[in-house]
Amino acid sequence: MIFGTLGGVNFIDTNLGEGKMPISFDRCDLEGSKFSNSNLRIVEIQNSDVTGMKIDDVPVEKLIDAYYRIE
Repeated sequence: MIFGTLGGVNFIDTNLGEGKMPISFDRCDLEGSKFSNSNLRIVEIQNSDVTGMKIDDVPVEKLIDAYYRIE
């Protein structure tokens, strides 16, 4: 889908099918979206604004800062 608007859409009990073909999101505005009770194994987020993003109520920015302090 190109130039699609998904405002207010709910994806419930969805999967990638038998072939497990991954989905790609490029240049998408997902601000304020929520993922819960979902399988996010092997998900990659690259070159994206994660300001305010949280995982289990932990700010991702703090996780990234802590990671680079240890590295």
